[in-house]
Amino acid sequence: MPLQHTSTTLRKYRRLNSMAASPASFPVGEAVGIFVGIVAWDLLAEGRMEIIKALAIAVPCSLVWYGARCWLAQRRNKQP
Repeated sequence: MPLQHTSTTLRKYRRLNSMAASPASFPVGEAVGIFVGIVAWDLLAEGRMEIIKALAIAVPCSLVWYGARCWLAQRRNKQP
């Protein structure tokens, strides 16, 4: 029972917090990792780098990842 009481108390304090929640950060590291991974895969598989193809995949993936982070941050802040 003490654990449940603690989590209830933490929820109360979280609601009373006047500090703004930190915004979701843009996943630059993940985007670079996806880009490098695709370029390396193309280089190993075909023997040439297709940078445009890697950018065409990495940019939308990072935007989707950023959208997911923002959605989860908003959802986390709305919890009672």
